Amino acid sequence: MNIQIVNMVIYVLVIAVILYCFFVKDKDDRKWVVYVKNHLFMLVFVLVINTISFALSMKGKKSEIYIERETVDGSEEEYSFKADIMGDSLPFKLKVPPKMLKPKEVQALMEEAFSYIDDNLKGDNVSLDKVEKPLDIELDSTKYPFDLEVVPKDYSLVGDDGELRNQREQLEAEGYTAQDMVTGILTEVKIVMSYEGVTKEKTYSIKIFPKEEDDKEKLLSEIEHLYKRKEQESVYEDGFLLPTNYKGIDIISLDSNGISPDGILVIGIIIVVLLIIREAENKKTEEKKRNKELLQAYPWFINEMVLMLGAGMQVRNIFSLLIDKYERPDYREALINELKRSKQDFDIGLSEGKIYYELGRRLKLPCYIKLLAMLEQNVTKGSRGLMTVLEQEERSALEERINLAKKQGEEAGTKILGPMILLLIIVMLMIMVPAFMSFA
Repeated sequence: MNIQIVNMVIYVLVIAVILYCFFVKDKDDRKWVVYVKNHLFMLVFVLVINTISFALSMKGKKSEIYIERETVDGSEEEYSFKADIMGDSLPFKLKVPPKMLKPKEVQALMEEAFSYIDDNLKGDNVSLDKVEKPLDIELDSTKYPFDLEVVPKDYSLVGDDGELRNQREQLEAEGYTAQDMVTGILTEVKIVMSYEGVTKEKTYSIKIFPKEEDDKEKLLSEIEHLYKRKEQESVYEDGFLLPTNYKGIDIISLDSNGISPDGILVIGIIIVVLLIIREAENKKTEEKKRNKELLQAYPWFINEMVLMLGAGMQVRNIFSLLIDKYERPDYREALINELKRSKQDFDIGLSEGKIYYELGRRLKLPCYIKLLAMLEQNVTKGSRGLMTVLEQEERSALEERINLAKKQGEEAGTKILGPMILLLIIVMLMIMVPAFMSFA
């Protein structure tokens, strides 16, 4: 899919979401609407990234691609391209040799090179007596530094790069009959090697059969021929230009430097997703920390409740006293904050039972819910037996506090195990390295 189409779709979706959340449904309190309103910066970030991607895609639309050759002491480079043909991105490659070298004659190496061609000229075909696919006329330039010239007997059948022009339409246009296509078309390909004025040639007989190609393969083959022709026309130049559009087909260089438009868009979306995941993880971490602090504060809370209720104080006054006694932030901070909210509920005149219910719903932990449920029942059914139940709950809380302290001690021991091992390794190295150096 064209990256510009993706850019436009993202623009439409993001703007539609913004309009819906902030203008059309300004009083909508659904979770996803509230979330979007609270995270407007993410939508703005997506728009910025999408704009950068769109700008890069427009900038990348060049009429030609410049390919720079390696110098004479360089090596052959291979460049990758992508042609958007009928909705599909079809890759192909172009090999670009370095600038021409002055030839050197090595007769034995030429014999070896022709021996290699004898074995590999057929390419992916079964043999030279049934050729349907391109011929393999390539040599390893680092091993065989020759100027290789391919001279087909009939250029209408074979190109000088070994590519075949054997589509049925092409063969029919050249006047070949259906019988010729069944029996095969006999032709010859002469390969000439030259190096520093020494020339050696050899002629190969091949029989060509038509190849069935769909429209996509036909167009890709034409593009490959065009690019190869441009490359061959500039063998003595430092570089050459290649078109980026052929018959309405966009061609993209996969070897260009910098970040592509689709790449910057994907990176931006990944960053947004990671930000969302990070926020969710931070929320879980904060909730876990809060629950841990509430568990630590529960024995202190139940103990204070038992003492002050036994002294005849009301729960409202107990909450106020606990808030006043709290001086500096510690593990009781989360509990004190909830008690402050409950004290405000007392001050505005809410019913005592509803205050206990709401406090338990906010604290969430079973131990608090159980305690506040008992206080709520005390409001409706009276306080008979309440102190006995609270004292039992206090003993259970103290036992749970001891178990929690043991668990935290075990976790602390596990956490310091890694640094202890690291220190042990350092000490061993301090002892062993000088010892080995003294033997060296």
